[in-house]
Amino acid sequence: STYAFNTPGTKYVYAILSPAPADPACRPFQATQINVSATPDVNAVVSQTVCSGSSTAAVNFSSSVPGYTYSWTNNTTSIGLAASGTGNIASFAAVNTGTTPVTATITVTPSYTNGGVTCTGTPTTFTITVNPTPTVNVVANQVLCNGSNTTAVTFTGAVAGTVYTWTNTTTSIGLAASGTGNIASFVGVNAGTAPVVATITVTPSFTSGGVTCTGTPGTFTITVNPTPTVNAVSNQVVCNRSTTTAVAFSGAVTGTVYNWTNNTPSIGLAASGTGDIAAFTAVNTTQTPVVATITVTPSYTNGGVTCLGTPRTFTITVNPTPIVSATDLFNQRICISDGPVALNATPVGGTWSGIGVSGFNFIPSATAVGNFILTYTYTNQYGCTTTDTTTAKVSACDERNISLASGGAVLFPNPNGGQFNIRVNSTRFQYLQMRIYNQLGQLISTKQWSGLVYGQILPVNMNHLP
Repeated sequence: STYAFNTPGTKYVYAILSPAPADPACRPFQATQINVSATPDVNAVVSQTVCSGSSTAAVNFSSSVPGYTYSWTNNTTSIGLAASGTGNIASFAAVNTGTTPVTATITVTPSYTNGGVTCTGTPTTFTITVNPTPTVNVVANQVLCNGSNTTAVTFTGAVAGTVYTWTNTTTSIGLAASGTGNIASFVGVNAGTAPVVATITVTPSFTSGGVTCTGTPGTFTITVNPTPTVNAVSNQVVCNRSTTTAVAFSGAVTGTVYNWTNNTPSIGLAASGTGDIAAFTAVNTTQTPVVATITVTPSYTNGGVTCLGTPRTFTITVNPTPIVSATDLFNQRICISDGPVALNATPVGGTWSGIGVSGFNFIPSATAVGNFILTYTYTNQYGCTTTDTTTAKVSACDERNISLASGGAVLFPNPNGGQFNIRVNSTRFQYLQMRIYNQLGQLISTKQWSGLVYGQILPVNMNHLP
């Protein structure tokens, strides 16, 4: 018959003869020993999720009855575990070179051998999931000017679902010290005089199965250049044909370049240039002031980005010089014995200088025979001065050295009614004495003059005499 053994252990089966002999001693029977083994089992194994490059937890198999043997198979050897094995699974470095989680299913089968018979239990499975290592793509560095907007930063990487956290070393540029996710555009700030460099470190992380894996951080920089400035430049006022003062530009930011434009090149300065302005000879061909406005713009270049500062202006005013003309004396006959010679020039209001000059006259007797350069200097209402010269040619005029009898003194009109003039017509005499007699030969009046010069007119009035 069939007999079902429901529990393990040693079982006996007896074969009994029937009908049984009357004598018990003659009741032969035969017993057969049957060993029944329990069905092997394996306790459940907890599945694992680890990061690529991390070590797994060692797996130690167990069951309700000791002494079982465990064999296992792995359907995904790329995680760093062999395709099959026997016994426990030691810790190993998990591998995932891809961009999505890799799950390996390990099937473990328990078995037991006794009396040459191997019994196999029901297999059980567990998984080892290896998360990928997240990455962050390279982010381009940025260089911008103070007050300009940055370019928005969008982080990307190979692993979908990556979270990007970042830190910033220099919050003064206008960016927070840390954050998560992309960085929106913001206004860069630099209130100083040198470039400010902020280093942003971004760390990628990926979470799956309750395990967060972190990738290699990446860094990039945001450089905010300072705003260049130019110090105030003093205005200049000069006269035509004068030399200007050299202009040296300066500002707070070292390395600033100064570009300038000039709206009136006719003053002798180019329409534009770079750097300081050297002294030059100012020009004004008109008779009214000419004002040139120079606009200087500071610029600063760093990292291939040029930043402009606020332009400044200053003026160079070139005042006109007067047009002066002195009357020619060279072709005028001047004798050393002449009296004062009037000096004339235009415009009036200037001054004369030179040997023999007294105010607006030339005194020949204060010089000698020869040529004398006389200078007329005139300053206009703008403070600009111009000079002109004329040459006085002083001659001896020897024909004037005549005696009194030869006409050295001339009385006119003659006859007269008691009022007449005496003209000194000689250079021989320094003084002259006159005696007046009546018809009776009586001396009635005397007069004497000294310090005489040639051509001097001596008026005489005798109307008061009897």
